[in-house]
Amino acid sequence: MLLDSELVVKQPRRYGWQMLETDSALEPLAPATAKGAAMRQRLLNASARVFARKGYEATRVQDIVKLARTSYGNFYRHFRNKDEILLAVLRPLVDEIYVASKRTSGRSLKATEAEFVENTIAYLKIYAQHRKLLRVMREAAARGEKATFLSLYVTERSRFVRRTATWLTRLQGLGELSRELDPEMAAEVLGATMEQVAYMKFDLASEDPSEAEIKHIGSHCAKVWYRGVFGTAKDDLAAPG
Repeated sequence: MLLDSELVVKQPRRYGWQMLETDSALEPLAPATAKGAAMRQRLLNASARVFARKGYEATRVQDIVKLARTSYGNFYRHFRNKDEILLAVLRPLVDEIYVASKRTSGRSLKATEAEFVENTIAYLKIYAQHRKLLRVMREAAARGEKATFLSLYVTERSRFVRRTATWLTRLQGLGELSRELDPEMAAEVLGATMEQVAYMKFDLASEDPSEAEIKHIGSHCAKVWYRGVFGTAKDDLAAPG
């Protein structure tokens, strides 16, 4: 697991400017020169460390510039404000979590409970690695329309929910899931459960969770949701002692 001083933000190699999918703002992309790309990366790595340590509200552009050992001019050449650089830091982290929680191809459409537990734990392991920055995303999103992050948070969250809802809808079409269940609402419940548990157990924790803690939390979240949706197999029911 990376320490604060080792935080490195991975960024795709892109050029020019593009319209954000989440709002109407223009996002600066990777510069065309190697020197510019290196400076942008320094700023990203520095901002990740500052945001993780100080949180959203307390972080200033001055803090980022100082840690990156560069000038305000270099910062504003690449980013317009702290919202924009935090947006650039968070995107690849959310993508990493999304990929980590994706089901392995080749398995049956209806995952077993064990497979669902495995996926949930994989999701939480990556989440735990980035817990401080993901807490910052929630802090920024809570500011509502004052920050770019409300749209980012809603858009990224809907990606996870939509994937689960699509899966449940397909199962319903095959008769593997009761028609009484609303796939979208079931997906929302899973998303909200994971978000809140991760926030309380990881984001607000004073120390990084151990692997045993992640597995314990992940298995319980997965089993509660899976059994609520698909029921409990008879073999799993233990006679009261």
